[in-house]
Amino acid sequence: MKDMQFTHKWVLVTGASSGLGLEMATQLAEQHQANLILVARREAQLLALKQDLEQKSGIHCHVIAADLSLAHDVERVYQQATQLADIYGVILNAAVTHFGEHHELAWPDFEKMLALNVTSVVRLLSLFSQYLKEKNQGGGMMVISSMAGLLPIPYQAAYAGTKAFVTNFTQSLALEQHQQNLSLTVFSPGGIDTEMTSNSRLKYFQNTPLLQSVESCASEGIAAMQARKNLAVSGLLNRQQLFVSRFLPRQLIGLITRKAYAQAFN
Repeated sequence: MKDMQFTHKWVLVTGASSGLGLEMATQLAEQHQANLILVARREAQLLALKQDLEQKSGIHCHVIAADLSLAHDVERVYQQATQLADIYGVILNAAVTHFGEHHELAWPDFEKMLALNVTSVVRLLSLFSQYLKEKNQGGGMMVISSMAGLLPIPYQAAYAGTKAFVTNFTQSLALEQHQQNLSLTVFSPGGIDTEMTSNSRLKYFQNTPLLQSVESCASEGIAAMQARKNLAVSGLLNRQQLFVSRFLPRQLIGLITRKAYAQAFN
């Protein structure tokens, strides 16, 4: 398939009110002239973003306020989005994390994480992949996963588990659909300097090479989706780490990571 072309096409972005989702939406509008369906819980932020992007970039936006940890909101997003526009691309970015010892994560919070990070992604992938196949216009979807889905990450055990699931699920689904005029991309960043990071213990890593700027990460992600890559890892340091990990025992990798992350608790 040819590379995706976003100009004047409709792209849906979840988790678009802040962080990586907001930056991807901004770059799609400003650099690619894409029209956008913006999805997140915080409607006020979405409306402000819509106004800003439409004024600055001359594109069109729709806003859908929804909590994707709720099954009925997931269904509503699909129904509303497909009624509002002829969708060409979908970026599933919404997710939550927990940085700390696993026993500190309350069971209801884990269930919410599972619903948002896994169940909503599987459901929206299932719905939109069928939609895009039927449209047969060479569309594509991208799931925002994480390096935590590729390597063991102590103190983010539940989050790492959810990202490992969506990484393997999306890649497996892509292999099933490889001849159906539809691309599925997994994008796996490492640490990103975002609101989620600064509001958690992960802020320990701010101003270090371990956190990538949100601007460069978003740019790499959009390029990976556009090129229809199956799996893309952002940041040179992350790609080097993943390459080296092929030659080291996973237990050793985990021990090294545990030592680095444990410093955030001191």
